[in-house]
Amino acid sequence: EGNGDDIIYFGHDKQQQTKQHHSKRPAKRQKQSESQTHIKSHAPSTNSPFLLPYTSTQNGPPLLCLAGTRGIIKVIDTHRRSLFMTLSGHGNDITDLKFSPTNEWLLISSSKDESIRLWNLQRGVNVAVFAGHNGHRGQVLSVSWHLSGGKFASCGMDNMVKLWKVFDGCKEKEKGKCGPVETALRKSFDVTPDNVCDQKDEIIGEEGVCQTKRFDTIFHQFPYFSTNKAHTDYVDCVQFVGDLILSKSVNNKVVLWKPLTNNEKDDKSTVYATQRVPSSIQFLREFKLDHCDSWFVRFASQSPYHHLLALGNQIGDVKVWNIGGKEEDDCCNLTTSGWLGGGTVSNDAPSTVRMVAFNPHGSSLVAVKDDSTVWMWDAV
Repeated sequence: EGNGDDIIYFGHDKQQQTKQHHSKRPAKRQKQSESQTHIKSHAPSTNSPFLLPYTSTQNGPPLLCLAGTRGIIKVIDTHRRSLFMTLSGHGNDITDLKFSPTNEWLLISSSKDESIRLWNLQRGVNVAVFAGHNGHRGQVLSVSWHLSGGKFASCGMDNMVKLWKVFDGCKEKEKGKCGPVETALRKSFDVTPDNVCDQKDEIIGEEGVCQTKRFDTIFHQFPYFSTNKAHTDYVDCVQFVGDLILSKSVNNKVVLWKPLTNNEKDDKSTVYATQRVPSSIQFLREFKLDHCDSWFVRFASQSPYHHLLALGNQIGDVKVWNIGGKEEDDCCNLTTSGWLGGGTVSNDAPSTVRMVAFNPHGSSLVAVKDDSTVWMWDAV
């Protein structure tokens, strides 16, 4: 790493990269235009980490993404234990990071700057910014991908839950009819990483340095669904459950509801400024938990089947519900108060359970508290 003005690109595997591109030019640090992703070094200042899982289709190591108050996303190569790339663009704190369930190179991030950004980590570019006319009018606190990877939900301080499309489902032969986000996303995979040029994309700068064509990030202002009818206060957590939505505010409950969108086929080129964005919802169920009226407390639902829902509160309790069960006997209560393990009893004041998460199989649950402790329970 260098100083704050250095911009560094790292590939997945230097040997594979050299073999593929046969570049004879030495790797060289250079500055890049503001419209491209900046790869910089910064002192760590992060919130909870988010994991990009490794699969056999990816020619590289598992990556770990971290973000926090600086508005910068750090992508860490967990095999080399080094910085892979840094993504900058947000103008305030980053509040959430989520990877696509169908394409692990795609990342969405939400921020206090009232925007959501879509990133292509394979090419290191910011594909789209979701903000503007019909976007959020307050801090965006949480985002969640649909299991199909074609859309995502967002929520924030403006009491709104919004649904956004990434893919319109157009076929390969219909590229010209794709929506603006999908079109930009397809183009982003054709961008050549800096300092790795071929004859097609090569541009020689004044210093004889290999440069690439600039990728223009698009701004998308129109969600396909937007509502403030689920909650009367700000919404700090949202998650897709199939085609249904789980969302939470600061009133001691999580709400399960169905967005009532138009079922007719929309013209892919339609601009929503000429239409009324659907906002009606159907309430399905509430999951209540006392002492859970503080902000920025995250629930978790077991993916991909979403049988279980877990949520913590201000006094150190965690409640787990069976989403499809009967309301009177569908939950269990876990506590973290007054016990430190090994028979040790704590007399400290209760601490808020800030976030919970299931393992991929749903057999274990982890909770993180404000007192810097991490708790884990295994199903028996």
